[in-house]
Amino acid sequence: MAAPMIRTPHQATNDARLRLDDALLRAGFDAAPSMVMKDVVEGVKINRVRIPALSLSQSQWLARKLGGQVARSDQPTASAVRKELDQALRAAGVIAQPSTVVVATLPSRRENRIVPPSLSIGQVIRVAKILEAHQ
Repeated sequence: MAAPMIRTPHQATNDARLRLDDALLRAGFDAAPSMVMKDVVEGVKINRVRIPALSLSQSQWLARKLGGQVARSDQPTASAVRKELDQALRAAGVIAQPSTVVVATLPSRRENRIVPPSLSIGQVIRVAKILEAHQ
């Protein structure tokens, strides 16, 4: 028999990240890949997955895929889209810090982007399963 493989927390988080990225890609999501972050919370080292900053349309797309309600508007505000994404995450059972709005400076313009909260391994797996079920 082969010896059991021991994985580090970083490897386990990276595996979950890859599953999420694959589910997003297969669902038609076009964005940069997510990344694994290391953090210290109350003296405990943790690994989390950070989805890259999303455009407003990408945030609404993700909120819809997670089963959230998205207002139909020609020019949605970043604050409204952030709230829709956070509500969709909560409705999907992902309880996390709220998303934030940032201003991205692109070569020819500035635009608002939504930075989703960093997610634990369990939260990443939950989101990936929801996306995989809607394919």
